[in-house]
Amino acid sequence: MVGKELVVQRNGPVDIREIAAKATLREVRQNGHTYVELRRVGKRVIFFCTICLTECFSDNVLFDHLKGNLHSRRYAEAKVTLFGPMPWPFNDGVLFFNNSREKDPLLLDSSSQSTRELALVPQPEVSGNEIEVTSKLRDGSSSRNGVEGARNCAKGHASGRVAAVSEDHVLSNSGTDGPLVIPGVLIKDVVSDLPVHHLGYGNISYRICEGNKNCKKISKIWCAWVGQEGSHGSQSCNTYEQSGFAIVNFSYTHDLGRKWSSDEQDLSISAGSFFVIDDAGHRGKRMRKSFSDQEASSEESNGQSSSPQGSSQAIVTGSPTGTSHNLQVGLLSSKSVRKELRKQKRIAAEKVCDICGRPMLPGKDVATLLNCNTGNLACSSRNSSGAYHLFHTSCLLHWSILCQYEMLSDQIASKGKSNRGRKAKNAPKKSKITSIFCPECQGTGIHVKGDELEKPSISLSEMFRFKLKAIEAHKAWLKSPEVLENCSTGLHFPSEHLENSEEKVMPLKSIPFYAADG
Repeated sequence: MVGKELVVQRNGPVDIREIAAKATLREVRQNGHTYVELRRVGKRVIFFCTICLTECFSDNVLFDHLKGNLHSRRYAEAKVTLFGPMPWPFNDGVLFFNNSREKDPLLLDSSSQSTRELALVPQPEVSGNEIEVTSKLRDGSSSRNGVEGARNCAKGHASGRVAAVSEDHVLSNSGTDGPLVIPGVLIKDVVSDLPVHHLGYGNISYRICEGNKNCKKISKIWCAWVGQEGSHGSQSCNTYEQSGFAIVNFSYTHDLGRKWSSDEQDLSISAGSFFVIDDAGHRGKRMRKSFSDQEASSEESNGQSSSPQGSSQAIVTGSPTGTSHNLQVGLLSSKSVRKELRKQKRIAAEKVCDICGRPMLPGKDVATLLNCNTGNLACSSRNSSGAYHLFHTSCLLHWSILCQYEMLSDQIASKGKSNRGRKAKNAPKKSKITSIFCPECQGTGIHVKGDELEKPSISLSEMFRFKLKAIEAHKAWLKSPEVLENCSTGLHFPSEHLENSEEKVMPLKSIPFYAADG
């Protein structure tokens, strides 16, 4: 009995530093810095500025950072696009920072009824030479920002515009108030139907430059969050064409979207076989081999680098037989080894975003693509197991915008193309993007027959070039964004700007966003 009490006391210590850090975070957020959060590095809790992607290991470092030139510059860049009356309802840890779903009581404002009923609306305030942000509380009853609020108000509107995509549209819901259902999705090692709720819409537009000699270039392309309002206004319905793809949002867990095979579940691996990723995204010192591509990762998980016989032999060696005492020691040793193996498998399963290369953290928002015409996830045409690839929500949105840019640029180029002679015919053909697709497996979610799967059409080197193009274009967007009424994110191509040209903004697509239930 005494031992049990000691175990409870040992497993539930009071971390004074963590409590103090949460109190500091609460104060900082009340001052308007809603983009600051806490992350764990090993056993240590640190502050993290999502706007600058900067780690601060103490209160003083955080305060110095918020007053520094880097943060002032990054905040000035983000203020135009990410702060507004209707912010993005996501928190992916790399761009979006909506924290309306946090339930930690130490972060709640004691003077308010609930954080769900209040929303922080940043208002710029100039003080001296620094530009910072202050918060203003307003009633959340008129807000449609949070994911929870969007889910509630989405009922009854989930099938409003998606059903108009095409006549053979297969996305269905069980009723007017029910969620949409995506078939054949891997959920906790079982392939079943996935219900999703509609969050809202993002309107994709672009700025085009028209120069002399009928030369046209797209300098900027972006997506503005319009929430549920995008499905009601007649002007939006007539102006923006419905996108053939949607973004489905999840809260990340290590086993989401993938399945351990029976061999992998029984596979015993040493503690140093996989690299360690902590909550802040750091790779630890336990690194024998890094997975450079999907093929290397699959070969490692199939047991080509470690054998189950070798590890089981190590267990037998550490548990000599002969007495009951030794047998008990062996069983305890085997149990602890299996526990450590499960822990290492979980750490190994935590992967990085294939677009930006940053880790996807537990509890943060990640997303995958949904084909609105077939009702299937984009990755379903590349596998028959129901598995799917996940990315940071903002990264997948930037990739979708890039695909729209490439398709639109190709259309503009083909219209202005003239007869260039034999030399143009002999020129090598570059890979072209003809549709939005998964940036990791190139699946589009089309219907496949039998065991025949969709084949990728773009080489790995070209895919790397497209991903790098999206990253660089978003960096340029942060330095020179489009000033809009709604919160937005996008891509900027300075090289495409034409001197002495006429510029105009054109609407393109409206892309729906969904959130998985649970």
